[in-house]
Amino acid sequence: MMRYSISNQSINVLVLDKSTDVSHMLKKALFFAGHSATVFNDPEKALEHLSHHKNYGAVITDCFFDVDNFKNNNELKGPILLDTLLTITKFPVLVWSEYVDKFISYVQYKDRITVLRKPEENLPHIFKWLANIKKEENYQNDTFPIFQLIYTSRVIDAFTENDLMDILNTARQFNQTANICGALIYHSGHFLQVLEGEKSVVEALYYEHIAKDKRHNDLNVLSQGETDKRVFSNWDMGFFGSNYNEDYTLLGLTDFDQHPAGQFFKEKLTQPQKELLGIH
Repeated sequence: MMRYSISNQSINVLVLDKSTDVSHMLKKALFFAGHSATVFNDPEKALEHLSHHKNYGAVITDCFFDVDNFKNNNELKGPILLDTLLTITKFPVLVWSEYVDKFISYVQYKDRITVLRKPEENLPHIFKWLANIKKEENYQNDTFPIFQLIYTSRVIDAFTENDLMDILNTARQFNQTANICGALIYHSGHFLQVLEGEKSVVEALYYEHIAKDKRHNDLNVLSQGETDKRVFSNWDMGFFGSNYNEDYTLLGLTDFDQHPAGQFFKEKLTQPQKELLGIH
């Protein structure tokens, strides 16, 4: 049986690592836990990006840019990257590096920096760190009725994991600014998605953007209408998966019964709709 490790919130994370393999692995692992990741391998480009984009909730870096700043028996001399990160951002920073011993004395009194050794303290510790980050609630004082739209679609034959991650990344960044939340699951070649927010905004997103996306077809609205409250209030766009799968095969998620959002959709869908999607 699959085991799922699910965060109670969706966080946009900037990942900075010199290794493309490590950064790609971490990006997929974060997506499995329901987060969104933007990856950089160049520290200067990452800092430039952060200075113009404020929609992140955390940074994970291996601090390779600062290693050369240790001189004279490992004495720290001006960790450029860390200092700059703390200057231009207000969110937590995780230093995930094989050089953490060099940074301990410098960061131990800084509130927003946590250090983990790579690779001994790895993914489970990163997920736990993210789970402890307090995210500002955007939906506590909604002044409009909550409109909920559920649709299904079929992915095209050429659909890839990169397409899926791009869809989730775009959705989470847009939804954060549009006060939309929801969940997206992949099951038997179908997308099943719920969107929650103000009616006009949700309908505009669906009809003007989602319905025109060429990466899926056979779109069908299964349910729409007002609801008492948001079901996925902590999620800019939740995507649930198993981070115990070492290959991180996002498109291999077909165990609907074990899916954390499965019960919600089962309660919402009619029997013919369940049969159409192969849901028992």
